[in-house]
Amino acid sequence: MTEQEAGHAPLPVGEDEFRLIADSAPVAVWVTRLDRQRSFVNRAYVEFFGGSYEDALTFDWRAIIHPDDIARLLQASVDGEASLKTFSLEGRFRRADGAWRWLQSTSQPRWNAAGEHIGFIGVAHDVTEAKEAELALREREAQLSAFISQTTAGFAQVDLDGTFTLVNDRFCEIAGWSREQLLRRTMQSITHPDDLGRNVPMFERAVREGVPYTHEKRYIREDGGIVWVNNSVAVIRRPEGKPFGVLAVTLDVTQRRESENALRRSEESLRLATESAGMASWELDLETMEGKWSANRFDLLGLVRRDDLRGTVEDWLDRIVVEDREMAREAAYRCFEQGEPYTIEYRIRRADTGEERALQSHGSRIDYDDGRPSRFVGVSFDITERQRAEEELRDSEARFRTIFEQANDYLITLTLDQRIASVNPAVVSALGYTEAEVLGRPVSDFMDPDQFAISLGALQQKLIRGGSTRLTIKVRAKDRRELVWEINSRLTTDAEGNPTGIHAIARDMTEAKRAETHLRLLIDELNHRVKNTLAIVQGIAQQSLKGDRDAATSRRAFEGRLAALSEAHNLLTREHWGLVSMTQIISDAVRPHGGSARFTLDGPDLVIMPKTAISLALAIHELATNAVKHGALSEPQGKVTIRWARMRGEGAPRLSLVWEESGGPAVQPPERRGFGTRMIERGLAAELAGSVTIDFRPQGVVCTVDAPLPEGAE
Repeated sequence: MTEQEAGHAPLPVGEDEFRLIADSAPVAVWVTRLDRQRSFVNRAYVEFFGGSYEDALTFDWRAIIHPDDIARLLQASVDGEASLKTFSLEGRFRRADGAWRWLQSTSQPRWNAAGEHIGFIGVAHDVTEAKEAELALREREAQLSAFISQTTAGFAQVDLDGTFTLVNDRFCEIAGWSREQLLRRTMQSITHPDDLGRNVPMFERAVREGVPYTHEKRYIREDGGIVWVNNSVAVIRRPEGKPFGVLAVTLDVTQRRESENALRRSEESLRLATESAGMASWELDLETMEGKWSANRFDLLGLVRRDDLRGTVEDWLDRIVVEDREMAREAAYRCFEQGEPYTIEYRIRRADTGEERALQSHGSRIDYDDGRPSRFVGVSFDITERQRAEEELRDSEARFRTIFEQANDYLITLTLDQRIASVNPAVVSALGYTEAEVLGRPVSDFMDPDQFAISLGALQQKLIRGGSTRLTIKVRAKDRRELVWEINSRLTTDAEGNPTGIHAIARDMTEAKRAETHLRLLIDELNHRVKNTLAIVQGIAQQSLKGDRDAATSRRAFEGRLAALSEAHNLLTREHWGLVSMTQIISDAVRPHGGSARFTLDGPDLVIMPKTAISLALAIHELATNAVKHGALSEPQGKVTIRWARMRGEGAPRLSLVWEESGGPAVQPPERRGFGTRMIERGLAAELAGSVTIDFRPQGVVCTVDAPLPEGAE
């Protein structure tokens, strides 16, 4: 059978030429009749089929369609043929070698000269590579679309004017606008006004120069809310390189920005708090030995603040005075290298003024478990004023402590229930207690009840009226001695003015009171003695100036007696009108009449009262005067022996005193008793409450005194 017979229909005009052209074509070409039988196939068709030319005309082409495409292709074929128009099919067909190939066929109805439909002529192109490329592209597009749709990032595309042309769901969610709304708006219309001034120039430069950029800005959502976004922006271009839009990849960073703002506010609050507290901080990278300083750390050292606020260890050490520098360096490096925290105090010299200031610094090394490098953090305080205050306080405390401990006055603090809280050493010394025996005890332990009542009354007065009180009170020492203290006291109060205790300053007035008493007694005694002395002088004058003597004799007698009286007073004055020595009284009385050359004194040195001393002195003076004028002392060889002794026997001790003259002229008893004799026998006897006898023996006068031992001589 010829090819023409097999086709049962004529080939297109110019059959030979058609065959030649068709066989040379790289695509399959076929011609079918109305009964769908192929009347011609070209060489490419036969090669794809893999059989003979005859088999290629008759085989069922549907058998080589891919199962996934057969239904679609058959339906399209039926529809295309029925339309009597050109139609195309595209699907996978199995080639002779078994490979599936994408074929794209175009069938065109054939008409005869009469215009009758006589079949179809078709051409099939092997588009496998193009189709696979298309499928791969579609797959990538689908993958990209899925990625864009499902990613956490927003994608938005705008044209060169900023109008949205494409947005994914995530961008709509972030921006707070629907897709439809966004595609009618511009990027500028949803950007926060405060951010446009910075955003628009970057956008325009990207459009003009193709420079990508990344920035953070705020979008205003449809509901008025604000969302912070991080946009990575790049220009998109057509294949020929012409830009047609701008693509932004958008991340919602609102939470981070809020956290950063919160952290910034927290850091700012912390910074302000630390700076307000005068605390300067610094950090240190232990590899570079430099780090960030707080701004006030530069101020603290008198350094100019650097723009990056960074400083080094040496910057700090250079400001420390030479004497303290090595100590600070050792402490710091021990912390850097061994992790040993430090707290040091040292002096610096400010870089700007040269002023020396005192600082206290704390430093610690922070080590991380996650392998991050260790870092150092430190803080410093200016403690100059505190040190000055402490020094002044120490000096003040030392001064007050010295005053407290060395004061002769008594310093006492009491609680409101009048228990002793503190005392200075003068108090314990005066009372004879130890400090431990005094502290905590009520003051009533050191006073008689009546005195404590006075003290309690003073406290009540201060509580009611305030102010201070001054009173003289008697206290009891440990040995029960009575001490007289003059006490000034006042209440101590707290910050609100409430009384908290009592401060008291006391002075021992015991001796002063005693002296005062003694002085009063002395004045009384002086008054008494003056009266007595005047009485004595009056008596001496009356007896010495009697009319039976010449004036000169009377005057000498009067003067001698006054001298004896004066000498006795001198002695009493020297002894402060206290007890005086009997030996001294007798010695002074006989000294004007020869003293030890004419007198022999023999007796114990008894002490006697002043009044007795005067009487004894006048008696000795009278005896000596008589001895000089009439007795033993009127002769050069005359002597007087005075003996006295404390006589002990039954009863109280007695005084025995004997005046015995010898070596003088023979003594004649006087015809009458003169003033001197009466003063001796009566006055002295009365004073001594004893007896005095004068015996005018021929060999010499003997005066004997027998009396109770005078007061003071026991």
